[in-house]
Amino acid sequence: MRPFYVHKQNYIGGTDITTLSVASVPKGGRVHLTKFFLIISIFLIAISILAVYSTVAATEYGAKKDDLQTTSLTHLLKSMDWLNDYEQQNLGEKLLQAQIDSINFTLNSVSGNHTNNNDNPTMIVNNSVLHKQPIFNPLSKYDSYISKLHADKLVTGSLANLKYNAEIENSTYEKSLITISETSTFITIYELITILLIIGAGLCGISEIAKNKVLGYPGLIVGSAGVIILLLVTIEPTTAVLLASSFGI
Repeated sequence: MRPFYVHKQNYIGGTDITTLSVASVPKGGRVHLTKFFLIISIFLIAISILAVYSTVAATEYGAKKDDLQTTSLTHLLKSMDWLNDYEQQNLGEKLLQAQIDSINFTLNSVSGNHTNNNDNPTMIVNNSVLHKQPIFNPLSKYDSYISKLHADKLVTGSLANLKYNAEIENSTYEKSLITISETSTFITIYELITILLIIGAGLCGISEIAKNKVLGYPGLIVGSAGVIILLLVTIEPTTAVLLASSFGI
């Protein structure tokens, strides 16, 4: 029972004098109020500490998110570089193949001309070799380079190797996006926890100062909600992320 005041009126010399007296509160009621506000005080201290912890956790996840974004951007750029190299080498291979076809056509033309213009077989062979010799050197280099391009992915510089590297970097980039999304969810959860704990602490603090139980109960409920979510995200982070995603957080 809260203290209340009783008005008493006295008449002295024809003058109305109003005095106030405090009605006594039953002893059991005072004990009940003392226990309630003691619980409020302890709860207030606890959730204040937890609010600091959740704020620090949100800040750490924010820093982690920044690092992940930088790393993911690096993987994206590497993937684009490998893909550009693949496209360039693929185009180069087509150009080289066109040059090889042109050289083969030239060789066939040279052989045909010498066959038609010379009757001596020895002269035909010697002249043919002399005319083909300048062409054989670049042709062998082209063939060697194309063979390297068509090697498996374990050969550095091959088309398969370039495409494999691009796919690896792109896969890493996509995985980092998933991690960034989960980290953002953790940040949102910890920010929500901080808000609930601060609101609960504020209501409990006002209740304790004003000695008002009406504000104490909402403070306990809101603060307890923050504590429950904090325990969930600490013990079962995967479940907390799934629940947050289901609520669109």
